[in-house]
Amino acid sequence: MTWLTLRQFRLSALAVSALLAAVAAVLLGVGRPVVTAAGPGLTSDDSTYYYLGIAALHVFPAVIGAFWGAPLISREVEHGTHRLVWSQGVTRTRWLVAKTGLLALAAVVATGLFSLLVWWWSSPVDAIATENGPAALRIEPLVFGARGVVPIAHAVFAFALGVAVSALLRRTVPAMAVTLVLFTVFQVSALDLVRPHLLPPEQQVSAPSAEGTTLYFLGAGSELELHAPVPEHSWVLEQRTVDREGNAVAAPAWLFGCLFPNGLGSGAGTAVANDPVDREACFDRLAAEGYRQHVTHQPNSRFWSLQWAETALYLALAALLAWFALHRTRRVD
Repeated sequence: MTWLTLRQFRLSALAVSALLAAVAAVLLGVGRPVVTAAGPGLTSDDSTYYYLGIAALHVFPAVIGAFWGAPLISREVEHGTHRLVWSQGVTRTRWLVAKTGLLALAAVVATGLFSLLVWWWSSPVDAIATENGPAALRIEPLVFGARGVVPIAHAVFAFALGVAVSALLRRTVPAMAVTLVLFTVFQVSALDLVRPHLLPPEQQVSAPSAEGTTLYFLGAGSELELHAPVPEHSWVLEQRTVDREGNAVAAPAWLFGCLFPNGLGSGAGTAVANDPVDREACFDRLAAEGYRQHVTHQPNSRFWSLQWAETALYLALAALLAWFALHRTRRVD
């Protein structure tokens, strides 16, 4: 059974091996980016390779699911070859376990090597980003899903999803399309609904102050939005103004007149008053009336805890999908 699976899988394995070899050749050819403590200072080519690596690791699991998982059962059923195997004394359970086990292991190895290559090339940028705290922190969604062990878990989940859809639809092309759509929808939804809550986020509550609070102007009117200083090296999930009872509220209407008694000048965005005003008194009044800034965030120190939590979740979902595929396969005529 293992030998037969290897023969059926050899072309796909060669294609992925060639892809990994090409990626390694490109990254070795361009060399790792040179960064300094003052900031990444990436060239335009380096930036392109950096973000292409991130994008590729987000897409690669979907490719595994669609091209390895989705055809696994449906192709056999379409060609009728499953009956030949089962008539030789191979049970359906053994047939599916052998095929999925071998390909799942191949998915782990391939994604692990791909992730390792991208991590090796990008690590100088990641290190400086973590030190200086720009938007490309590894804890934030864009980078997080392309670092650590999470890409491997995503690949196993995508593969199991493809196998489950294959067992359900029993048609290769529709199974591939549905797998791509379902995996993409799940990944996008998980960014807001799952990942922020894998571990209870930290809460920061602080009184607004003239020195630390940033002002944003909403629309063309006098409505203001207040932002407290972002916790260092954190993924900010929510930033809001709350009242004494902890309810989310807008900044009070009087604040604009207090800070800008003469209106705004020609500036926009985060502006200051036209004439000197007692900004401290305005913020003291805010604090006295019970207004606070509430920031919900996941600190960068939780990177590996979140990685293992998300990996465990995706592997558990993959196990459920594998069980479903096995259950459906037992009902194939």
